[in-house]
Amino acid sequence: MATRLKAELQRLLAREEGPVVREWGARFPIALVFPQVYPVAMSNLGFQVIYRLLNDTPELHCERAFLPDPLTMEEHRRTRTPILSLESQRPLRDFAVVAFSLSFEADYPNVLKILELSGIPLTSAARTPQDPLVVAGGVAAFLNPEPLAAVMDAFFLGEGEVGGVDFFRFLADAGGKAARAELLRELGRRIPGAYVPAGYTPVYGPDGTLAEMVPQAGLPPRIPVPHAADLACRPCVSEILTPESEWGDMFLVELGRGCSRGCRFCAAGFVYRPPRERPLAALLPELEQGVARRGKVGLLAAAVSDHPEIKEICRKVLQLQGELSISSLRADSADAELFELLARGGVKTVTLAPEAGSERLRRVLNKHLPEETLAQAVEAAAGAGLPNLRLYFMVGLPTETLEDVREIGRLVKYLRHRAVKALKGRPPFRQITLSLSSFVPKPWTPFQWVSMLPVAELKRRLKLVRQELAGVKEVRVHTDLPKWAYLQGLLARGDRRVGEMLLSAHRRGWPRALAESPVNPDFFVYRERGPAELFPWDLLDHGIAKSYLWEEYQLALAEKESPPCRPEVCRRCGVCGETPQV
Repeated sequence: MATRLKAELQRLLAREEGPVVREWGARFPIALVFPQVYPVAMSNLGFQVIYRLLNDTPELHCERAFLPDPLTMEEHRRTRTPILSLESQRPLRDFAVVAFSLSFEADYPNVLKILELSGIPLTSAARTPQDPLVVAGGVAAFLNPEPLAAVMDAFFLGEGEVGGVDFFRFLADAGGKAARAELLRELGRRIPGAYVPAGYTPVYGPDGTLAEMVPQAGLPPRIPVPHAADLACRPCVSEILTPESEWGDMFLVELGRGCSRGCRFCAAGFVYRPPRERPLAALLPELEQGVARRGKVGLLAAAVSDHPEIKEICRKVLQLQGELSISSLRADSADAELFELLARGGVKTVTLAPEAGSERLRRVLNKHLPEETLAQAVEAAAGAGLPNLRLYFMVGLPTETLEDVREIGRLVKYLRHRAVKALKGRPPFRQITLSLSSFVPKPWTPFQWVSMLPVAELKRRLKLVRQELAGVKEVRVHTDLPKWAYLQGLLARGDRRVGEMLLSAHRRGWPRALAESPVNPDFFVYRERGPAELFPWDLLDHGIAKSYLWEEYQLALAEKESPPCRPEVCRRCGVCGETPQV
């Protein structure tokens, strides 16, 4: 019955360049699972890098698995065929460990779908020694693992390059030598970044907030989150190329990790501190490899234009006669010369992220982005002949008013006007695309204390932006669904009680799960937190002082900006230790 499903996996595998296919049984087998469909999964560099790291380890054997698309999912259910790995088409139950790579909270329901289709019990407590260990890592996990605490036997919380291999090697070395509970306790005691939820008991206060997380004897009171000190010798590039990736056959290269800007809504700007760039000397062989293998190189970073050698990087790709693709740019670090290089490299769309329409609200966000700077960047992009512009905005931001929302439409029309004026009346862009999303407060940011706006109000504000831009023919507006933003907010800042809602939603659907929950889900989404409240994610240790995040929140409320992260002179956040003597 599984013949067609296996044939489809074999077809995908045959189109790949770079997979590792090994004889079964010689090494400790790990199923690395990305809980999204194949094209999305194969666009994720972190997923590809951990795959390489595990397969480069002599005693480990790593294969991949993915969420089936809807039609394939139905065939799995109809034929009662479990989820199969890509490389050997084996059921996930055959592996010693099933390891999920988690990038987004929205993928948590997919984790449960995959486990159920694989015949693996959904909760750690229900598994037996005959079941695989189920573990997880990735940025969503090391923001807040608690909503999946009942599901996972263990987490690895940190960057895979500095601790992921040790985590799995420990499991391989233990093999069948220890009982499951004992093995997990030792994992949590001995491996930095390992978190075993069964070893910690939450205690809630009378008001429903978390009062304490009590560890078992020998487990650390806080979980250190390992980060790579230097990325120069740690390549993060496309390990497997396939035309069926969302990026197509493009060769991806990570230029750096983290961001110095300190935008107060952005978790990546805080949990990846200090920001680390890979120097041109380290990138050169990867750029050469990318152009030689595929001709087109995708440059990835939180803000590509902030890399101090970005123009030299672009020139090198052009000298190699390659094409370029880029992720988002910062308007204040992208100039006419950079836009011209991008245009020569075949870039068709420039992406900028003002996030808010008014300068007041951008100060709240710590964007350091005056309107004139945005206008000059848009003029330069239009002057370079780049045909498309994409702008990212949010609604529902802290302190936002309806006037701030209307300012989004005004700003977009003004930017278009400036570009038309700069080109002496010629149309500057074939299309301007607005990507509008609902603000969701995230852990480890200065906005982790704030409440979300109600779904109905978010809908109203998204509609208001559409109305402000009605009739502007070049502008296309894409919005998210506020009801899904509500669920993202619930999963992002929830504790183990939200995990119970997640398990209930898997069985009954979200409407019934939320309605029947003994804890009102609005408690996690619509409630302003107090300054001293203990958060579920406070169990983790990223090195960031909570007092620093609170100070940044107060600066936001005062509409004051703070300087960017500069490790050589600044120690405000605590990640780099004590204040240097200067």
